[in-house]
Amino acid sequence: MTITNDLGFSTFGYADNIVIIVQGKFAHTVNEIMQAAPNMIVKWAVKEGLNISPHKTAIVPFMNRRNTEGLGPLTLYGKELTMLDEVKYLGVTLDSKLNWNQHWQKTINKSQTTFAVTRRICGKKWGLRPNMVHWLYTRVIRPSILHDALVWWSKVMQKNH
Repeated sequence: MTITNDLGFSTFGYADNIVIIVQGKFAHTVNEIMQAAPNMIVKWAVKEGLNISPHKTAIVPFMNRRNTEGLGPLTLYGKELTMLDEVKYLGVTLDSKLNWNQHWQKTINKSQTTFAVTRRICGKKWGLRPNMVHWLYTRVIRPSILHDALVWWSKVMQKNH
């Protein structure tokens, strides 16, 4: 789903997830656009018979500067929304610096746990056959590691990773 508008923001949706992207140079202008976006989405949702939960709504400013003054507060259904340092969207953890550290660490931990469980169900004389272990690796572990790799692949190219 994509909602088009003339207000200066882009909206992309997939299933029950939606992302609103606002770009701008001045915090005050960005704040006005950021408040207009949820208002427009709420009107669309009501028209379609849907509801948006303020408790599940997250605001993450992706910017080079550290000062977020002038970007808030934003409201949805009269409730103030808080700004977070990271958000999980479609299985990818996006942090405010877009350095992928949080996503990368979670991916490593998850794959190590899955691999350890796979190893425990195999013995030299009992358990799964080697071809089943290979199947588990290629169908379960590897896809979970490479999920959305196109987005975060630049992190792998750094020397310390």
